[in-house]
Amino acid sequence: MDRKSNHSAPVLTDPTLMSKSRLGIHSSLYSPPGVVFSPGLFITMQRKKSIKLEDVRSSWLDSMKSSSPTHRKIAKDSGIEILSADADAAYRNWMLKYPSALSAFEHITNYAKGKRLALFLDYDGTLSPIVDNPDCAFMSNAMRAAVRNVAKCFPTAIISGRSRDKVFEFVGLTELYYAGSHGMDIMGPVQSMSNDHPNCIRSTDKQGKEVNLFQPASEFLPMIDEVFRSLVEITKEIKGAEVENNKFCVSVHYRNVDEQSWTTIAQYVHDILKDYPRLRLTHGRKVLEVRPVLDWDKGKAVEFLLESLGLSNCDDVLPIYVGDDRTDEDAFKVLREGNHGYGILVSSAPKESAAFYSLRDPSEVMEFLKSLVLWKESSSP
Repeated sequence: MDRKSNHSAPVLTDPTLMSKSRLGIHSSLYSPPGVVFSPGLFITMQRKKSIKLEDVRSSWLDSMKSSSPTHRKIAKDSGIEILSADADAAYRNWMLKYPSALSAFEHITNYAKGKRLALFLDYDGTLSPIVDNPDCAFMSNAMRAAVRNVAKCFPTAIISGRSRDKVFEFVGLTELYYAGSHGMDIMGPVQSMSNDHPNCIRSTDKQGKEVNLFQPASEFLPMIDEVFRSLVEITKEIKGAEVENNKFCVSVHYRNVDEQSWTTIAQYVHDILKDYPRLRLTHGRKVLEVRPVLDWDKGKAVEFLLESLGLSNCDDVLPIYVGDDRTDEDAFKVLREGNHGYGILVSSAPKESAAFYSLRDPSEVMEFLKSLVLWKESSSP
């Protein structure tokens, strides 16, 4: 059954400014409006009399709310979390469409028999809990051990919106591969690539091991740095706002900002981006993300890593991607449309997804990783 996702990222930008000939863009990764953006969620900012600014701001607020669902109300009795009956029933009904990857583990491993498994993991909300301060999104020692052990069994990569250096700082494991900035900064294995990747160069990691470094948005670095400095300056008076430089994208966090100021943040970011038609604005969980206008995302990062691992176009390969955010939907779609892998959505609340399975939170992710290791050990000759 095909399940289409409604998680395309809304964009706040000005399509009238985006002319390929005007911009002089020669990169094959450039994608004009209508290809990168979802038309249903595109908010045009043309100066038409029929569109009132307050209506546009209302649309911004709606988009920010829809991408930042509030957590379900949970009662606590003696330290035990108790879901309300209605919320619990809604979640159980949702799981009929997105079964637990733990409950369906035997089905997953039966399909995986005789196949080479490759594992891809998001970081925030998947390996670590969502926290108020993004600089404090630390993973537990138990989770780190689980990731290390699973990476010893299967090729494993973390694909995050964070900068690659920041993710490595949080994880600190050399047994796996890292892709930062939504896959725009990949450090992967050295393999002969079947396709021509002009932005892929040989490099060495911190341990001196030879790797491939792929950075398709490298030409955007000066522009991203400039926008980062501007956003820091313009948002400094908004209490709780935090701007994070993720190298090839900039994240404006509003998790700790009063909701009355959300449209103000959106207005500030839009005002700056009006001068940068080669950048776009997308939504995450209580975060606005400024990214290059490139036909590149986490789904393409998965395809690139599979190719560099020598695992693409193989019938005996089973990729599994575990993530919790809108940007992970691009990877879920790649696996679903190719009909050769499983997406697993991490969520404690019902929402539409292109994933096949679900896990409730990082603790269940850890249990799933441990189960994979036990299965591998028990099935090895």
